[in-house]
Amino acid sequence: MKFSAFVALITASVALATPAAISLERATRLVRDGNGNEIMNPCVQCPCSGFDPSTCRCVPQGCCCPK
Repeated sequence: MKFSAFVALITASVALATPAAISLERATRLVRDGNGNEIMNPCVQCPCSGFDPSTCRCVPQGCCCPK
């Protein structure tokens, strides 16, 4: 019984300590580099006070900020 509890503890610790391999809902912005290649760069969601995009505030590395 102690061994199975120990195995369960180790398994739970590894599962909680391991970050997700990919983020399915990660915000990205399409950017062109100097060679003209399109690159999907991760960006930070801009905070908004409503559902209207004009109420969003620009934050550093934000998705809604001008490029």
